[in-house]
Amino acid sequence: MAWTSLEGKHFLDSSLVLPPHGHHHAPSSDDAHRSSALVDLMAFIADRRNATTARCAMRSGLELQVTLCVDAPPPRVSYFCVWCPGERPTELATEPCIVAAEADLVVFAAVRGNARDILNLDKTDVFIYQAAGAPSIRRLGDLEPHFSAVYNIGLLRHSVAHPGGGDGEHGHYYIVTLHPGYTSSWEYVLYVFDSKTGSWSDRTLSLGPEHRHSQFNCSPSKVVVLGNGGLMAFVDLWRGIIVVDVLDRGVPPRFILLPRALRSRRILRMDASIVRDVVVVDGRVKVSMWSRMATWEEDDDWRRDHIFSVPDIIVDEDYASHLELLRPELQIDDATGRPTLRGLHITRPAISLNDDDKVNFMAKVDPWDKRGWVIAVDMRSKKLEDVGIFRAERVIGVDLSYTLCRISKYFSTSTGKSTAGHLKRQGQFCTEYPHNRQAGRTDDGTSMDVEDIDDNMDED
Repeated sequence: MAWTSLEGKHFLDSSLVLPPHGHHHAPSSDDAHRSSALVDLMAFIADRRNATTARCAMRSGLELQVTLCVDAPPPRVSYFCVWCPGERPTELATEPCIVAAEADLVVFAAVRGNARDILNLDKTDVFIYQAAGAPSIRRLGDLEPHFSAVYNIGLLRHSVAHPGGGDGEHGHYYIVTLHPGYTSSWEYVLYVFDSKTGSWSDRTLSLGPEHRHSQFNCSPSKVVVLGNGGLMAFVDLWRGIIVVDVLDRGVPPRFILLPRALRSRRILRMDASIVRDVVVVDGRVKVSMWSRMATWEEDDDWRRDHIFSVPDIIVDEDYASHLELLRPELQIDDATGRPTLRGLHITRPAISLNDDDKVNFMAKVDPWDKRGWVIAVDMRSKKLEDVGIFRAERVIGVDLSYTLCRISKYFSTSTGKSTAGHLKRQGQFCTEYPHNRQAGRTDDGTSMDVEDIDDNMDED
């Protein structure tokens, strides 16, 4: 049903207009391109349907239709659409938002009511979309106490936690979230939802005695799967990583410090994801400009792989599409006469999920602009690889606006048909590390000041 009037809506006008991708390359059928997608976190309100479409009902009875449009390779930004079949979408208090994505799973939240209800958990429903088999959506039950806030949520496939579990387990998954403890800063409460039983479990975790002091502070904001059994990493991008066996196999939690250069206290008041990201690719953890084997060993170390300075990025004049999209905003280097990215605000790194050296960034002339780009940079060659237009009307400044995930690999680009019946296991979480692999520059204690963010960003 197409509504002729949406008077009384609580979402933005720009959420009613689907974005053109603004990209001059035809979608590639190459596996590397289809293996990941940058997905806008905020839904568009549109009656869009394809083979990814699934429906669900909120606890109030309001039916939601959800469709993924994830066939655009990065740096184009894909999106998802939500609609209310048979009812006015003005029943929604705001645009539904993605809060977690892993493999073929996406968790999103929706609120029914008005603007006053946006932060009200009593009126918030959390759903999990899965592509395994026919696309489907499941509404989770009561949010309290499992979600004190809708963030810091991780997803773990049973096929990753239990390799060789059989094809019949492809629909089995776990949802995890880690909350601060009630008595001390080194204690946490882990909640785990098992899709097979439909129930939650919880337990209190305590870090080792070396962290039991009043100065310890770790507030994770991102969760990643380490790819071996039930190990997951809860990451504070300013401080360190809490490694947890979420399936409780007797492995104690472990805290791994970030390199000293990434632990500067001068910029802790700023959202770390503006300048940092963390991923796990083939058993290697990549955090901002550093990487290390995913390991528990105390004497393992981080290595600095690449340094990214914005003026050094090569804008190849042979790529007319890059220049066409960016030329009005590019500055010319006086020494070389070549266009450079100097003057652009470069933020929100999204490290490639492929085993390469690419990183996607949000680029704007001014942080408050409603027009922007997502640029793909090869960190090894320091070359601008690709450019996509990003509509930023719904973004406040440089707020987090997209997530890089692997959901696109589970759909055929031509039909959207789910291919998630055989989920591939990630690389193994390593227990040994070649100690002499220190490459490039060492941890010299340097750090990035707030003033340097636009002109100098170190990346892995």
